[in-house]
Amino acid sequence: MIDAFNGPIFLILFIINLLGGAYYAYQALFTSEKFCDQYGIHHSAILPLRLAGSLIAALVLVSIYILFRENGPQGTWPIFVFGFLQSLIFTYFGYVTVKFSEAAKMDGVKYTAEGYIAPAGFTILNAILIYGLSDKIYA
Repeated sequence: MIDAFNGPIFLILFIINLLGGAYYAYQALFTSEKFCDQYGIHHSAILPLRLAGSLIAALVLVSIYILFRENGPQGTWPIFVFGFLQSLIFTYFGYVTVKFSEAAKMDGVKYTAEGYIAPAGFTILNAILIYGLSDKIYA
């Protein structure tokens, strides 16, 4: 398994990425009401929140499959690129939403920098994985 990920560092980064995604998917899908309450978001946003969570959960499940498959990440570049693009796009829109949106100014809404810092971290992590595993994922 370690060799399939070009050594322990990239394997650990892959697992961190997977666990981070699992954390946010779990929050979005299974503790939606608590998640909304934490940020002062009306419960009518639960359906779109769960939509986002389902996309991340799908990525997590595919990542678990990649982790345990015989060839590891070989030939799985679309999954890595999807994760990179999704987190990059959300970094931008998270920043715009937290800093400039009318929603962030509504009474009771408590958006934090987590709305763009966490996806920025995932963007960097995915970029490192794409670069470090390029010989495998593009094979």
